[in-house]
Amino acid sequence: MKKAEERVNRKSFRIKLFIWIGMMALFFSCFCGCYGKNTRTTADMAKMGEEIGVKVTFFDVGKGDAILIETAGHRMLIDAGYDDTVGVILDYLREKGVKKLDYMVITHFDKDHVGGADRILEAVEVGEVLQPDYESDSKQYLEYVEMVERKEMRPVMVTETMRISLDGAEFLVYPPRRKEYEEEDNDFSLVISMVYGERSFLFTGDCEKERLEELLEQKEFDLCHNVLKVPHHGRKGENSEEFLKAVSPEIAVITCSEDKPADDGILRMLDGMGTEVYQSVDGTVVCWSDGEKIACGY
Repeated sequence: MKKAEERVNRKSFRIKLFIWIGMMALFFSCFCGCYGKNTRTTADMAKMGEEIGVKVTFFDVGKGDAILIETAGHRMLIDAGYDDTVGVILDYLREKGVKKLDYMVITHFDKDHVGGADRILEAVEVGEVLQPDYESDSKQYLEYVEMVERKEMRPVMVTETMRISLDGAEFLVYPPRRKEYEEEDNDFSLVISMVYGERSFLFTGDCEKERLEELLEQKEFDLCHNVLKVPHHGRKGENSEEFLKAVSPEIAVITCSEDKPADDGILRMLDGMGTEVYQSVDGTVVCWSDGEKIACGY
């Protein structure tokens, strides 16, 4: 009888221990799920982005822009960084076995946006190139034009709002509305809005005062977006605060470098709005979305 009771007690103890271990495992998994949003590695998020929805990579190319958008079956590159940092993009494309970009968008012709475009065109097939309708006399622009001519391509000069659909991701390319700006190159920047499901991204090139005024006044699309690529590498302008409030981003990405950091005023504004901020000076930033939620990290 006593031995039987001992067996029952041992069995009861094992059951309680098993339940306790299960509860603790559940507790810690919930804890990590609640607080681990930004503790995923870039590799984890890259895998999730490839399997679910849309992946957006803001390459660390110094104070320059190079942004790759990947959907289930298509790719769009927005800007190509400097000519001496384009290797970061090319290495990624080689590693992933990417041989074709469906679109390459050159927002404007500053060297930190168009500098690597000629080497991208040389290395991979590009379905269509979009650019603003103006010219530059910079070395980097002329090298880009030379490569376009060598490839016998005809870039699309975006003068009217353009819409593109890629695997459920809806893009709107919004061109400059004036023929002249005080900030000639920067304010000619093409602006790209991407909406995927219930989530949205806004890519603003180097827009400054006059171009931001256009965006604030336009009625073609809702300026409020979940993720904002902050204009002109986080440089503060006269209407920066009004623009940031209009976009009201949950997440902001600033493409900047140690020698040319984001303005403290911009960082304070974003902090005051409760916006989660990522800076490419800290490394390549990766965001993914399944259309319902967004996660970003380095």
